[in-house]
Amino acid sequence: MANLIGKKVLIVDEVDDTRTTLEYAVRELEKDVAEAAKQAGRDKESTQFSIFVLHNKDKDKKGHLPNEMMDEKRYLAARTVGDVWINYPWEATYVFAPMRVLISNR
Repeated sequence: MANLIGKKVLIVDEVDDTRTTLEYAVRELEKDVAEAAKQAGRDKESTQFSIFVLHNKDKDKKGHLPNEMMDEKRYLAARTVGDVWINYPWEATYVFAPMRVLISNR
């Protein structure tokens, strides 16, 4: 974590559904970096975390992000969508290969 001390760190996730995962990620990263900064004698250096998500689901959230992060607009969503299921291509369990037609002149 020492390599994050005093840096601007962008956390990227595909979807902000209940916000519990993002809350956990921010809380744990802040705690770990603060501990690393203290051990390195660099606790005066601040690390700034920001979040980018592809989709923010428009619904009540169970998790909470730091007020200063929200006030300073360090949370950004590419799109806000309804509370719908989103199928991301990288989560596919079976991918169809394109069919090729072979033509022979024989």
